[in-house]
Amino acid sequence: MVNKERMVQEFIELVSIPCPSKDEKAEAELIMKKMRELGLEPELDNANAKTGGTCGNVWAMLKGNKANAPKIFFEAHMDQVAPATGTKVVRKDGVLYSDGTTTLGGDDKVGIETMLELVRVLKEENIPHGDVQLCCTISEEIGCLGAVNMDKGKIVADFGYSLDMGGKTGAIVYGAPMLLDIYVTVKGKAAHAGLCPEQGINAINLAAQAIASLPAYGRLDDETTLNIGMFNGGEGLNIVCPEVKFTIDMRSLNVPKLEKLRDDTLAHIKNVCEAGGASVEFVVEVGCPAVSLTADHPCCQLAARAAADLGFTPSLETAGGCSDANFICGYGLPTVVLATGMSNIHTCEEYLAEEDLYNTARWAVEIVRLAAE
Repeated sequence: MVNKERMVQEFIELVSIPCPSKDEKAEAELIMKKMRELGLEPELDNANAKTGGTCGNVWAMLKGNKANAPKIFFEAHMDQVAPATGTKVVRKDGVLYSDGTTTLGGDDKVGIETMLELVRVLKEENIPHGDVQLCCTISEEIGCLGAVNMDKGKIVADFGYSLDMGGKTGAIVYGAPMLLDIYVTVKGKAAHAGLCPEQGINAINLAAQAIASLPAYGRLDDETTLNIGMFNGGEGLNIVCPEVKFTIDMRSLNVPKLEKLRDDTLAHIKNVCEAGGASVEFVVEVGCPAVSLTADHPCCQLAARAAADLGFTPSLETAGGCSDANFICGYGLPTVVLATGMSNIHTCEEYLAEEDLYNTARWAVEIVRLAAE
């Protein structure tokens, strides 16, 4: 049984530590101290060597007490969206808020607290379990940098759960999109806008024509989106613009569909711009791989059964956002995202119902217990 008051007080302690992205050292030190008190041997990887942060990801392992039970991975991130310094928790009518001057930090301290309480309950009640691997990542809020740069060789589990999603306990995200970041440079030719504009090639006009004539943008279908996120160019009011840069965020749950969309979009932009005399350069980067499990995957069904056993309503869903789980799946570990009840995240109106905090830990305990049966 989870200890509700212990969880609330520890959650308040966790969110009180300033932990902006790239500066999670104090938070990591507190988490590692608590892990050592639980008999674990936490360690840091060197992800911060590439991110420029103050610490790496925290890793720990609770060794199993039942032979041949599955090894389960749980992860959550340590960083908090700004304003993230000086968080003061207001506890009112079973709900936790900040005082309105900062975000609460439930995104994602509820995940961190769940992992700590999970270890305590497994130990206190001597519940049979396999190895439980824990990872607390850095800089998730600015591009999942901790997951991107983690020591993949440390992952030794059979499947995993990312504790980092809004919604009621029982919601399970088994599919999330592959993301492509496309950087486009359209190169025209400068000329004096008043004396000889006909000698120039206006990159702004051609880029705008290419974008405006795309077959569609925004939501393309239930699993695919395309967004023009930034557009920059021009050297002066009286100069025919010689160069424009713009970016495209393109994502889909269907990877072959995304690849075709990429090829068609680039070909369209190239054709329009070259027809007007400009040249085009593209840089395509994989922002993150897809979470591409199926609803009947064993780790989904295990989480759904655990939720049902506890009286929650299990729901298997797909999402349009990306998280650490995308990268962990990309490393070969089947991982789904579990709802933790966090609400109004990334705002100073963020809140967390205490019952959701308790239930997330109960859910994690039940997943581990069932897995060992």
